[in-house]
Amino acid sequence: MIRLNTPFTGYPDLEAKIAYGLARVGAEAVGIERVVVENRGGYYLVQVETEENNLPLLERTFNTLCQRILSSKELIFLTPGVTSRSAGKIRADGSDFFSLEKYKRHDFMFANRKNQNVCRHSGKSLGNVLGFAASTSYHNKRDGVDVALTPRNTRDKTSPKVPRRPTNPRNICKTCGLLALLGTWFSAFMFTMADREVVAVPVARKRTSGKVLRQILACHHLLRKEWIPGRVPEKAIPLVILTRIPSTAYFLRDFDFFISFMSGGGNRGYHVDAIAMVPLENYLGFIDHSPYNVAVVLNLLKRDCYEGLQALNEIIFYRKKDLLGRFGRIYSAKPSNQDSKHGILLYTETAIYLLKEVAMISPEVIENRSLASLARTLRYFVREKKYGYADDIRNARKDSKDFEDTIAKMLREGRLRLEQNEKIHLPNEEEIREVFRLAHNSFEEVKTALTILAFSFPGGTE
Repeated sequence: MIRLNTPFTGYPDLEAKIAYGLARVGAEAVGIERVVVENRGGYYLVQVETEENNLPLLERTFNTLCQRILSSKELIFLTPGVTSRSAGKIRADGSDFFSLEKYKRHDFMFANRKNQNVCRHSGKSLGNVLGFAASTSYHNKRDGVDVALTPRNTRDKTSPKVPRRPTNPRNICKTCGLLALLGTWFSAFMFTMADREVVAVPVARKRTSGKVLRQILACHHLLRKEWIPGRVPEKAIPLVILTRIPSTAYFLRDFDFFISFMSGGGNRGYHVDAIAMVPLENYLGFIDHSPYNVAVVLNLLKRDCYEGLQALNEIIFYRKKDLLGRFGRIYSAKPSNQDSKHGILLYTETAIYLLKEVAMISPEVIENRSLASLARTLRYFVREKKYGYADDIRNARKDSKDFEDTIAKMLREGRLRLEQNEKIHLPNEEEIREVFRLAHNSFEEVKTALTILAFSFPGGTE
């Protein structure tokens, strides 16, 4: 067994990229079934199931991959965070042989000496560009704003100075740089969103091997063919990525996303706008539950309903059940055709998921026939784009009579519509009394369930 350790640089995205680069080398040399990647908390252990003295095989494989893939300046230039000035220095030109012996060591230090590579490896070094670790250009001061005054035009010393966030000036050894690039191109989800580059690196929380590791190294390229609207909120990017590739729900269960947003590029250099480590558990539960949930997100994107996408993201990730009624209202009020006479309804499966998994409402309330009967009446007005009753119900307070008064007013108008030969369902008196009894015991649950059921398609019997 050959055990290779990433260098414990302190940058989570860089460590993950180097680990995936080593895993890619092991997969090419002995097969993916014999490679294991394990998160050790700050660094990764990559185990390759082969003889201890077989390290030269891995080294030859790595150097072959460098010549086959990373010798192209154009490919490296396409990597988000790598400028045209840096691309020529980074590429493997065939003059060096890169050894992996240094990754067998386990003597980690928690501070770097002055002028030492950030990976603590000797040998030829590279600038630690943002393509390796986007986190090197983000805030790293505990108590203060991490900015420096630099000339607007770096070639003109008399140019007015502007505040910028500095990039960590430390270098990295070329072997680590090439492994990070290899890991980036075989694991990271990369795409362009308006004028920004977005990179999402899957960060394993546990031991990863076999089929899961193969899928990580194989599915990333699917997203490059997808178009992501530029106005999508930053916080909703994980939801959009996973929706674009729903099959990821089957193998990203024990992963987080390290997401970086970079702007600039070309000869101007890159600037990191934001970075985030995002747990995926809640997103994957939503996507894996039903294809209708995926369809809801795609509908929001198709209709450019970014406010609804933001609300749904907060509902799923933060479990903000108080936003459920507002999300249903936004989803219904902005159809794909602005001239449509009817509001858009949520899929029943999505509505039930949100009520059960987010609002934690009991099935006795959700499946109550009296509540469903009243929701059917409220749905009539939602379809007519008359949202006043739904808004008043979702904003009602328990210590007032707003809930009862709104329902009474809605039923009066419903009777008038019925007299005008409109096709509207009205609940009977016993059903109304049953709903009021439920509301007396579980007010918030009843008004939330009533609102969301009204904003969703009816059941099969209706």
